[in-house]
Amino acid sequence: MKRLLILLALPLALGLGCARYPSTPQVLQPRQRLILQMTVQGRINAAYYYFFAIDSDGNPSDGPVPLVMTPSTPMPASGVPLIISDTDVPPADYVVFHNGAFQHYRNGVFVGPPFAYTSPAPDSQVLTITLDRTTLANPSALALDINFINSERLIPPDDPLALLDYDGLGPRGDEYVSVPTTANATFDNDQAAIPEEASDTPVADLDIVDWRIEIRNE
Repeated sequence: MKRLLILLALPLALGLGCARYPSTPQVLQPRQRLILQMTVQGRINAAYYYFFAIDSDGNPSDGPVPLVMTPSTPMPASGVPLIISDTDVPPADYVVFHNGAFQHYRNGVFVGPPFAYTSPAPDSQVLTITLDRTTLANPSALALDINFINSERLIPPDDPLALLDYDGLGPRGDEYVSVPTTANATFDNDQAAIPEEASDTPVADLDIVDWRIEIRNE
């Protein structure tokens, strides 16, 4: 696929002797988790950009899709390319994997890595992250619109009409998935109305062939 795309009370032990701590620190799992997994046909290429886009505004008609550029599309005043469009603006939350790092952006501001993630091995085809849903821009959202969008590079501010190889869900990359957050559930490519197919983009390392979304509440 080629289109014009803008990418963006720890207890205290008292007594004689030393305090005792568990040999393995216990990491508390968030009570509300969003687990996202994407598989590509080739391998994860750290030089490329892999996006997990999450729209939590409650409107299922404006989920995250690649943004088509035209000569009249305004570039951001800062000259920094947008990352993924949610109709006219980027989605409230997205995580991008690039150069070996996962970065979570909320309302366009970097807030740190996801709660948990799996760093891909050199030949890995899969990226997996876990987000604490209470840290999303709208933590009370009853549904989330989610898309996976991969691109070889970001649109440079000085060439906003540059052609890019990219892939997203569906034949045109705009088949985002709307999932409810009120109950534990798993959604995957096999259940999709339009399942993701291989070879709908010429770059195997960008070509999404499988995906999985999991909602967990405790």
